[in-house]
Amino acid sequence: MIKENLIFTFSGIRGVVGKHLNYEVAKKLAIAFGQYYKENERKIILGRDTRPSGEYLEKGIIEGLITTGFEVVNVGIIPTPVIFHAKTINNIPAGIIITGSHNSQKWNGIKLLNSEGYLSNEDISKISNLMKTISIKDYKVKSSEIKRRTTYFNPVPHYREDLKNYIDFKTLKERNKLKVVIDTGAGAGKIVTPQLLQELGCKVKLINNEFILKSSFPREIEPVRKNLKDLIMEVWQGKYDIGFAHDSDADRLAIVGDDGTCYPEDIGLALIMDYYLKNINQDNEKIIFVTNIASSLMFEVIADTYNAQVIRTPIGEVFLSNEITKILNKNKEAKKKSLVFGGEGSCGGIIFPLFNNTRDGIFAAAKIIEILIKTELKVSELVSKLPKFYSHRRLINTENIDTSFVISETKLALNEEGEEVVRINNDLRFGHDKEWFILIHPSNTEPVIRVISEAKSDSLARVYCEATTELIKLIINRI
Repeated sequence: MIKENLIFTFSGIRGVVGKHLNYEVAKKLAIAFGQYYKENERKIILGRDTRPSGEYLEKGIIEGLITTGFEVVNVGIIPTPVIFHAKTINNIPAGIIITGSHNSQKWNGIKLLNSEGYLSNEDISKISNLMKTISIKDYKVKSSEIKRRTTYFNPVPHYREDLKNYIDFKTLKERNKLKVVIDTGAGAGKIVTPQLLQELGCKVKLINNEFILKSSFPREIEPVRKNLKDLIMEVWQGKYDIGFAHDSDADRLAIVGDDGTCYPEDIGLALIMDYYLKNINQDNEKIIFVTNIASSLMFEVIADTYNAQVIRTPIGEVFLSNEITKILNKNKEAKKKSLVFGGEGSCGGIIFPLFNNTRDGIFAAAKIIEILIKTELKVSELVSKLPKFYSHRRLINTENIDTSFVISETKLALNEEGEEVVRINNDLRFGHDKEWFILIHPSNTEPVIRVISEAKSDSLARVYCEATTELIKLIINRI
């Protein structure tokens, strides 16, 4: 939902820095969060990505939190997965993460966490309504009070040590001869991923690791092929084994293979899924992989091979983590005999709840390094063994357009053409079994509709995508 040019997502808000999102808005949001928050223990963890705008948003948030009775644990510039992990391990009941994630530098965002994880849409709606009633002039705080009620600590060492419990660290260290390029994009991942992979024995080369003129990111932030030309060239020319890239908060991971191919975002997650299922402990009675409706059909094909189950959720990390938690809590005994994990194919970061019940691009990178070493295969060889699907994507601008009306009209038109369309929240999905699908997804973070197609042939995926895009454009033009 969009209110006063701020985009309210399932986890928080996003806006254009200085225009719609500033110190005042950040402080109001923190105060509203404090008014909404009902738990007795008012302790909160706060961290941010490397965006320069995060510094003054942090100032407003801390002031707002202190005025509403919070003790603030400030971890500074740290990747989102590490903040989430620290919140869980240290039993901190609330959290705020300042990050624009994969959006361009002009954007920033604020994610809100309670004791259960990311907030629901209903919670966010309550907070947005509370913000309208707040005047920050009524919420002043002395600098001495801020200093007294703010503590600082570095959660990275504990995160790295805990991660080692979920990979074969000793074997990797002994056998690792991999040459790796990491394009951090000058994001928060630079603080963790290079050091972790070096600790695992990788020979690491860093590119795009620092800001350029006027504190600008060295490349576009979203780690997709069009933005990773430097990484592709470096891997190919330098004959590296693999290349990794993060977005600004390192919950996403892109992979460039040994042959210079930049793979679709689903591939890394599929490699991890296939490896886990192939090497599963036979004591596990149930294997459940949770992903969203935008992810590749290859997950169902892989699951069928190993007699596993795939559960699909609406798009949004909150839905995946909530579904995983629900499955694990449903039967405490089954929890010991089940393997439950997942991730959003469009992001590359894995959700492995025994370690971290959030999207984690750093853990995904470590796991892929383990797969390369244990299998003694190249990335290109591993990918060639995965089920083959082709995908296409198109963006349709929806600024100042009622997307709900567009979605309703599109569903009606597709039904009239004989398609069996499923509506999940504001998304539409249709297709045929494990052969092909189309997803129409109004973004939760940008004024666009994404059209995603996938099929077993490249030409069919392209035709489905273009035809659906043209249909939506016709509907928009009639409005």
